[in-house]
Amino acid sequence: MSQRRGFCKLWRRLLWLLVLLPALAGAQQELEIISLRHRPLDQVLPALQPLLEAGGTLSGMGDQLFLRASRANREQIRQALAAIDTPARRLLIRVSQDRQAVSREQGGGISGQVVFDRHGRIVQPAAGNNGGTRFEVRRGDSVLVGEAGDWRGSGSSGSTQVVQVIDGGRALIHVGQSLPVPLRQLVFGRHGAVLSEAVVYRDLGQGFYAQPRVVGERVTLEISPQADLLRSRGDGISDTQRLTTTVSGRLGEWIELGGSNQQADFARHGNLHGAVGQASERRSVWLQVEELR
Repeated sequence: MSQRRGFCKLWRRLLWLLVLLPALAGAQQELEIISLRHRPLDQVLPALQPLLEAGGTLSGMGDQLFLRASRANREQIRQALAAIDTPARRLLIRVSQDRQAVSREQGGGISGQVVFDRHGRIVQPAAGNNGGTRFEVRRGDSVLVGEAGDWRGSGSSGSTQVVQVIDGGRALIHVGQSLPVPLRQLVFGRHGAVLSEAVVYRDLGQGFYAQPRVVGERVTLEISPQADLLRSRGDGISDTQRLTTTVSGRLGEWIELGGSNQQADFARHGNLHGAVGQASERRSVWLQVEELR
């Protein structure tokens, strides 16, 4: 009887062992090497690390992942990797930078000459404005010219830069020219002062740096547009515009990144002429990101 009971206990233990073997095999941590197809390690590892079980390890080199975990955890990580390791989306970034300027000037003056005799005369030069209302009075060799006017001017300029980049990548584009600038330095040494002459190059133009990240149909973009343009007056001074921001919007829509408004009043006077006016300038920067199918 006792032998029969002992046999039954042994049989139950064997049954329990058969039941537990698959679970023990599943819990055993083994090393698995997984090859990446599309995404780099620095994008994949941070997303998979939170899924790793206690005691497991996850590392990588080149385009391969080294995963040591239980069978169930390895399967979970493989499923997550399949959703992450997909071809990067191709994006087209457009940045438009616009400038609009308006000016208005009102003034008048008197110019001409008054002749006393062949030995003496008084001359008043013209102020230099053209296009106003003008009247003229002459008597002999003497002439007086009066002019009054309301002068208006406007101008606009703009540029658009386009660059292609993948989701999560970095892009830099700059279009312009390198302007040679003479540089003179007076160097003092043991034997006196020496004049040193050289030529340095100053980069002028427009462009931007950008890094986009897409989730669904929305894009978040770190962007820094910049513009350095030489003034048309020929004085060697350039107008500079810089902007650094992070924006978010839908793919395909235009997003206003920022801008500036400037307004100034001015006046100028001479002996017999004068003018007052206003000038304003508006700058704006717009962005569009499209997906290339």
